[in-house]
Amino acid sequence: MTETNIETTCDPAALMARQTLYRFAALTLLDPKANSWEQLDELREDALYSEAADIIRNLPGTKPKKLGLGERLLSELDPSRVLARLPGSRQEFNEKYESTFGLLVSNACPPYETEYINSKYAFQRSNTLADVSGFYRAFGLTTSTTHPERPDHIVQELEFMAFLIGLERQAVDGDEKVRQARLDVCRDAQTRFLREHLSWWAPAFAKLLSHEDPGGFYDQAGVFLAALIPVERALLRVESTGLHAEPSPLERPEACDGCELVS
Repeated sequence: MTETNIETTCDPAALMARQTLYRFAALTLLDPKANSWEQLDELREDALYSEAADIIRNLPGTKPKKLGLGERLLSELDPSRVLARLPGSRQEFNEKYESTFGLLVSNACPPYETEYINSKYAFQRSNTLADVSGFYRAFGLTTSTTHPERPDHIVQELEFMAFLIGLERQAVDGDEKVRQARLDVCRDAQTRFLREHLSWWAPAFAKLLSHEDPGGFYDQAGVFLAALIPVERALLRVESTGLHAEPSPLERPEACDGCELVS
């Protein structure tokens, strides 16, 4: 089993709060075509997310020894700041989304893990995609057919962490005979997925979000994400990689300017 801050991660309130904040982070980055604006608009009057952040901020062991590149302070883990910048209509939100991420994969702010691996290492990119998909399959998950997306999309990875925490919540309340074994599996998967995937690139992505939409909704969504990652690293005892992650898009041949597919 991977060593974690066991007392904190087993606390039911802490588990609920962690799962809630992962789901919030995922919702802020979801395509508006999936009705994310309507869901976020309803949250303006819901105190659940601010209460979850308060629980996390007051937990012991939520501060890492030091922040990694692009990570933010625990005090900036505040859903209300994100919701305060939510555009006033779905149309405005959709326009903001498209201007931030583009109609195709954004070169400036790609929401995909493998876009932060040097494009010269195509084999490593393929292996990373396969590994992420392998994590999902190991827990019986597949990507949605209603809203298909690459498995390394930031929303997919955040939702997967929320799913794993949900499994841990079930294990805590489950049969004592199988409880510890299930807890071990859940914690180990969370720790490995955070270390091997989410933690090394999400802070860089978050920083680019702030650069693309300074003072706007995605600026604050990026700040929130960049504050969540070090909290999770501290709770799961994952060290910062110290890597300077940056997008490395594939070069598009001039002959393919304007087309949507590149072989």
